[in-house]
Amino acid sequence: MTDRLKDMTDQLKIFSFIPFICLSAFVTGQETDHWESIIRTGDPCRYLVPSQLVDAQWCEPGFDDALWMPGTGGVGYGDEDDNTVIDPCISVCCRYVFTVPDPAVIRQLVLDVDFDDGFVACLNGTELARFHMGPSGSPVAWDRPADDWHEAELYSGGEPMRILLHDSLLSELIAGENVLAIRVHNQSLSSSDLSSNVFLHAGISVGTMIFKETPGWFSPPFQFDSTHLPLMVIDTRGQEIPDEPRITAHMGLIDNGPGNYNITGDAFNAYDGQISIEMRGESSLDLYPKKSYRIETQTDSGTNNNVSLLGLPPENDYVLYAPYGDKSLMRNVISYGLYGKMGHYSPGTRFMELVVNGDYKGLYVLTELIKQDKNRVDIAKITPGDITYPDISGGYILRVDKTSGMEPYEYWKSPVPPGVPGFNYITYQYHDPGYDELTPGQRDYIRDYMQRFDEVFSSDAFMDPVYGYRPYLDIPSFTDMMILNEVTKDVDAYRLSHYFYKENDINGGKLVNGPPWDYNLTFGNNDFAGDLNSPSNWVYTKFINIYWWTRAMEDPWFRNRLYCRWADLYASILRNEYIQGMIDSCITGMGDAIDRNFQRWPILGKYVWPNSYVGDSYPDEEAYLRLWIRERLTWMDSRWAGRCIPVSDDPGRIITHPAALKVYPNPSDLSRTYLSVHGDLASAGLHIRLMNMNGMMVYHAVMDLPGGGQPLQLPDLSFLPSGIYLLEVSDDTGMRETVKVIRAGRVDLR
Repeated sequence: MTDRLKDMTDQLKIFSFIPFICLSAFVTGQETDHWESIIRTGDPCRYLVPSQLVDAQWCEPGFDDALWMPGTGGVGYGDEDDNTVIDPCISVCCRYVFTVPDPAVIRQLVLDVDFDDGFVACLNGTELARFHMGPSGSPVAWDRPADDWHEAELYSGGEPMRILLHDSLLSELIAGENVLAIRVHNQSLSSSDLSSNVFLHAGISVGTMIFKETPGWFSPPFQFDSTHLPLMVIDTRGQEIPDEPRITAHMGLIDNGPGNYNITGDAFNAYDGQISIEMRGESSLDLYPKKSYRIETQTDSGTNNNVSLLGLPPENDYVLYAPYGDKSLMRNVISYGLYGKMGHYSPGTRFMELVVNGDYKGLYVLTELIKQDKNRVDIAKITPGDITYPDISGGYILRVDKTSGMEPYEYWKSPVPPGVPGFNYITYQYHDPGYDELTPGQRDYIRDYMQRFDEVFSSDAFMDPVYGYRPYLDIPSFTDMMILNEVTKDVDAYRLSHYFYKENDINGGKLVNGPPWDYNLTFGNNDFAGDLNSPSNWVYTKFINIYWWTRAMEDPWFRNRLYCRWADLYASILRNEYIQGMIDSCITGMGDAIDRNFQRWPILGKYVWPNSYVGDSYPDEEAYLRLWIRERLTWMDSRWAGRCIPVSDDPGRIITHPAALKVYPNPSDLSRTYLSVHGDLASAGLHIRLMNMNGMMVYHAVMDLPGGGQPLQLPDLSFLPSGIYLLEVSDDTGMRETVKVIRAGRVDLR
């Protein structure tokens, strides 16, 4: 693949050059000559580990701190990132006194804080910023724990939290003595570490050095004044955006239409009002400095404000997705777009650029949040009054995902053993409505319904067209979700971020799969899940995933539906040329915002978890994505093409095939066991697994058929105890056949 990728990269370097149109978009701080550090780690300070209420004036320049301890910043313990080591404590207060000869030469201020776990910082008694310490301006008790934990970053090669200080704060500086005061709080007294590294940087308008050089990791704030993409500007009024709960802020959106540039000084013409905002994500939240956010558009009184943003249907809940580990910047957009083209609701997306508190954050994707709504998942909304049938039957949006951070009552584990050995029990989550929005009777209803579904799907009669799984499932969404997950080879497919919903029985009552969510670790972008970064092999057969699709593939009727659907899609929206066109459209749409994004986040040529491929340039990343998709589609079609048997859509029609697997003699003592294998199963590389009724695998081998129609003979397995076993034969196309085998005590084999 490496040589082909190089060839494609060379071609793309010729055709994908984007002219540099707007020079002013990259101009930074015209009045700033250079940057210096006023305060940085290693500077002298006075500190206090409080054991009682601290004097309210301690943040002021004139406060007498003679009784405080002298130290060197940062002050803390653990992680070996402290210059002054103290005993474990719940909080520490630090004062940094500095002299400003002439405040007029300071044009910009940046506060960088590397801390564990919460902080409040003040300049000459005026609060600059806080994190994990309650609402801005609220009093902070000396023994208050931080609202949540936050790990310092510098000691492990990361960067501190950055706060761009508003120009109005420049007036707080005075000629002469000033003080930067910071109090850092632990999440608990038992915490193993506390860090309080603080940096105050200044943009200086003159060419002479006044303070100190900036540290090596420091980069000036990236600023620009225009973009061809919609421009979103968020002002949190000095508050840091927490993981939760959401805070209120102002959001302005500039969208002058296609072909026009959006300039930072333009009026907010696409939205101008209040929002609530919080950070979102799990692994990405901890690992990536570029954060994703969830926002809710609100009226001034805080109620929902359903509006259309960038042409998306009116609603109030949106996600600002921050592509970072996905250096193509478009894996989510392509994946959601494909599912929508298949004829299902899929989250709408729009590329845009984001500025938060004056800090350019890069290229983002405005994304519709998954929820019940006529413009989102359009199903009947269940209310507390819907307690009798058929009202109680739906709709419910459920999810299979990580349960970290959730209360135990917000999810439940199915009591039904999976119908396929080796798979985990499924844990379901209430999504919309959430647990608190449902009555006890409604919770019981959907739990009982899912249990009945699992019992049917796991039963021996699951293929029955009337009493099996088919009446429960919306088959078109079931096949299309499988095809999407296999085309993208999503590392989280069938196990995390998996959404589905139950319709009201009046509307069919089916379980509908989708919408898709969180597809950044797709198209070969992962290095931690075995062969899931390879264009070959299947995802649905992997143990631990939801067993539904592996089970359904045992049914010839379902396999036929899948093959026929694949044939239709591969001839249309899953043609390589079609998806390559989607990539072209995304790149054209992003334009020079790609360059700006990677200037702000210089990660090209660097490993970012969980990259399986690291390109030196954006064309390299683009070429890898294009080639991977082409090879994946080719591999899948080589397995699924030509197997469709055209039949009517009569749901009662069963497609019959001769049994693909026979075992004889059966029962036997397993000393001489023969397998007759034919039909859809391949002839080479067959995985032979024998499992007892507890699901434990007692024998496994990879074997080829002898040829000439001869049966395959197993080795002597008579050492196994008497009982019933399950024999499974599978191949690399995903075909799988099973049969029960009886190991008898004494069997006459004459």
